Amino acid sequence: MLNQNPFITVKTMYKVFPFMHSSQAPAAAALHAAGAPLTRRLKSLVVILMAAIICSVQVCAKSTGGKNSYNYTRAEEEMRKGNDADAMTYLEKEMEENPGNGYAHMLIAVIQANAGNYGEAMTAVNKAIARLPKKDKEARADVLGTRANLYLVARDTVQGVRDFKEALRLDPDQWDILQAMAQLLYEMKNYAEADELYNHMVALNPMDVMGYMGLGRNATASGRYDEAVRQFSAVISVHDDYSSAYSFRGEAYLKQEKYREAADDVIKAITIEKDMKAYRHLLEFPKEQLPLLVTKLKGEAVRNPHEAQWQYLIALLYHTNRNYSEAIEVLRKAFDIDAHPTFLEMTADCQQELGQYSRALASLGQAMQMRPDDTDLIARKADILGESGDIDGAIRGWTEYIDKCPDFSYGYYRRGFFKDNAGLTDSALEDYEMSIMLDPEWAYSYLGKGDMLMRKGEAEQALEAYRKVVELDTVPDSNSCAMYALLALGEREKAVDFMEKVLAGDPEDKGRYYDGACFYCRYGDQEKALANLRTSFEKGYRRFHHVMSDDDLEELRQTDGFRELMEEYAPVREAGMAPVGETGEEGSEVARTGERIEVPFTPDGGCVSVKCTINELPLSFIFDTGASVVSLSQLEANFMLKNGYLKREDFVGSERFVDANGDISEGTVVNLRDVDFGGLKLTNVRASVVRNQKAPLLLGQSVLGRLGSIEIDNPGKKLIITH
Repeated sequence: MLNQNPFITVKTMYKVFPFMHSSQAPAAAALHAAGAPLTRRLKSLVVILMAAIICSVQVCAKSTGGKNSYNYTRAEEEMRKGNDADAMTYLEKEMEENPGNGYAHMLIAVIQANAGNYGEAMTAVNKAIARLPKKDKEARADVLGTRANLYLVARDTVQGVRDFKEALRLDPDQWDILQAMAQLLYEMKNYAEADELYNHMVALNPMDVMGYMGLGRNATASGRYDEAVRQFSAVISVHDDYSSAYSFRGEAYLKQEKYREAADDVIKAITIEKDMKAYRHLLEFPKEQLPLLVTKLKGEAVRNPHEAQWQYLIALLYHTNRNYSEAIEVLRKAFDIDAHPTFLEMTADCQQELGQYSRALASLGQAMQMRPDDTDLIARKADILGESGDIDGAIRGWTEYIDKCPDFSYGYYRRGFFKDNAGLTDSALEDYEMSIMLDPEWAYSYLGKGDMLMRKGEAEQALEAYRKVVELDTVPDSNSCAMYALLALGEREKAVDFMEKVLAGDPEDKGRYYDGACFYCRYGDQEKALANLRTSFEKGYRRFHHVMSDDDLEELRQTDGFRELMEEYAPVREAGMAPVGETGEEGSEVARTGERIEVPFTPDGGCVSVKCTINELPLSFIFDTGASVVSLSQLEANFMLKNGYLKREDFVGSERFVDANGDISEGTVVNLRDVDFGGLKLTNVRASVVRNQKAPLLLGQSVLGRLGSIEIDNPGKKLIITH
């Protein structure tokens, strides 16, 4: 079966978009978290609403008189400072002296909710509702809004809607409650009622963006794309630097198939503040629009030559559309601008897809030098070793991964997979069972367990495992394996139907056709198996070592048709299988091009000092493998700027890099055009300016990662670089 590896699909967003960050205003959290799980969004709303209520409670408590006790006042002060624990101490004393203080109960609810103690928060809210003066409608509305959000955390939308409505009856203009209830109605797909609330927000404050944003989002969700564009355009007319307005409008344009307008908006959102939603939409354009997107991104790359993200995004689009060779070429440009290990990792992924395993391992090796404890890199290396035919290396790699992540089920599944391929039945079974123990919802582990049990002759237990696969895997997609289990259970028609649905799901997915080859081999239809295998090769499948070792294809490998197909796509040499472009000569070439250079260093207080030149200025750096980038002190940066070694165009991502005294500001990123290190010349190296005037120059991974492998010869006082 397919060498199933969905591991990279569960990476953090940072690993996919290394330049992305979030700096959105808290008030916009509900809209900006549109893709987040419901419970998480509702919890964020609780915190937002609670924070807004603190001020209201303080004002109301003081305005009604009789609530200005010493303990209550001190609690307010501590909450303003963010000292909830000290505030709680004063509130407990207040409860002893004045248990009827409803405002104090409200503050207790805020503290408990902020701490995630929602049960205690609900108790305090109910006490506040019972004790607050009925004439104080504003405070009672706040409390009801808070209780509504607590109900929503518990997924009780009926009670939540009831409390929101009562709160708005008491105080129809309460902004935070209007926003919270409108968000809830959106989640419930009740767009008409949500629109009423957002329109009310617009009427209350035509200059605030959230009402327009809510109306636009509702319009998009209900298919009224022209109206959505109108609302988001209204936001842009008020705040033309509000990134979410562009990313949401870009989504509406995408729905209308207005791709040029959509591309402009998505890219604009990214230029403003690297908007996460915009990044996602960038990958949603249809394949035929790839030239348009690439051309526009190339324009940004030309206008911003020191920003690697534009090259990276072009590479990401190429990768998504399976143009791996083009992606590799662009990733090299990105790495030349900013030596980020993510570029190397994606390069390795592209090389792996092309079957260029030695190159992929070299790229990963360089990334691992920069990020030696990154478990994703360890996992990827293990898989590449396995695909290249080094099953023992794959098992060792996954063992290393398990040592670092002993409670992650997927590591055991993958090690079990390679043990399975190596014929280590009992050991593979142990790994599959541990994977199931840690994650009983992963169907592939049960399939592996079933296959091992069947291999051991324990048919009844094997059939039980196969039935579990069918129970878990109900939707045919690229990660499916139920067709194998159905076949093992004797349900051949259902198995074929499931397999054909998998194939139909994405006719361009080479992995699905490889699964089809494996399935039809198990089914006994060698002709269909060979046809699927050919299609997988035509679509770009290049994991030939796996093809030669996969036990599913054992009978197919004995046929003339298989041998002819392999000779066409991956010629067989006497030494064994080697994919196209992955010959022994290539590996030798890599070894031959390794250049060994020795650079003398000077001991400097327990560190290593190395001479180099930057933009023709001789300097000494501290060699620091723990630093991520090159760093300059403000003193050195100012000297370089004032003496012409740095130019204005060398400053990256900031127009205000000089402070009121004419000095370079802390945190400024500069592009070092030329760095000469031991005769090795590098261009476009990133450096960060640090505040300490006397801080040493640190030579970090943005240079070290581009030099190659580095050894420190302490007796000889030299660095040995294999470049």
